Amino acid sequence: MMIAPLQPTDRAALVREFVACLRPLLNFVRRRLRYHEALGELAPGELRAEDVVDAVLLEAVHSAERPAGVSTYPWLRRLARRVLGREIERARRHRRELSLERPLHPGPAAASEGDLPPLRLVDILPDPSAPIPDQALEQAEFQRALARLLGQLPDSWREPFLLHTADGYGLRAIAELEGVSVPEVRRRIEQARRFLRACLAEEYEEAGGPPPVETLFAAVERGEPPAEHQAHLIDRLTAAAAPEGARP
Repeated sequence: MMIAPLQPTDRAALVREFVACLRPLLNFVRRRLRYHEALGELAPGELRAEDVVDAVLLEAVHSAERPAGVSTYPWLRRLARRVLGREIERARRHRRELSLERPLHPGPAAASEGDLPPLRLVDILPDPSAPIPDQALEQAEFQRALARLLGQLPDSWREPFLLHTADGYGLRAIAELEGVSVPEVRRRIEQARRFLRACLAEEYEEAGGPPPVETLFAAVERGEPPAEHQAHLIDRLTAAAAPEGARP
């Protein structure tokens, strides 16, 4: 793959692009954290999405290389997966170090949540025809079950689908973020929809059929970057992108 070096003037322009990507990137990282929690690779709350996003964007500003032809948002997702991989490995080493300090026979009380089989959506929402209760939306187990299922999708399908279904972006806006055509966005969303429908049909086979895909996945957690965090991040990115002699 060809690599295009980033010039200082490019970095200044990238700061503006990063700000435009902040909301979808924050939601992407938040959902990936839920996925890794569902797999037992992270403890719930072990990492904050805002901290990961800060690390990703600062790494992007300082990056000397960027794959040619890759749009900003997919590139940031790649960096986010790299940062998450490092943090997951650091957490794994930390847990390993802690385990060496524990007694050899801790007894039944030491059984962890990760020893239990993962909850499925049908375990949390047994009636596929009923509306999703408000209290279920707030349950971490529900979000982790959604994340576990969504984690089976490739990024190229999952992200356009969630940007449209959960985050409310239009097809043209998604096409600009992903750097592809509107028909390609439509195709990827439909591919994701078909895959998820098939997964739910298998899971709900004995429960009378799956709930509508859009209704269910519109309940995926999402949020807006806090104004204070966004302003602070813009200041840090602008300072990081400034030429060496212009930095305070």
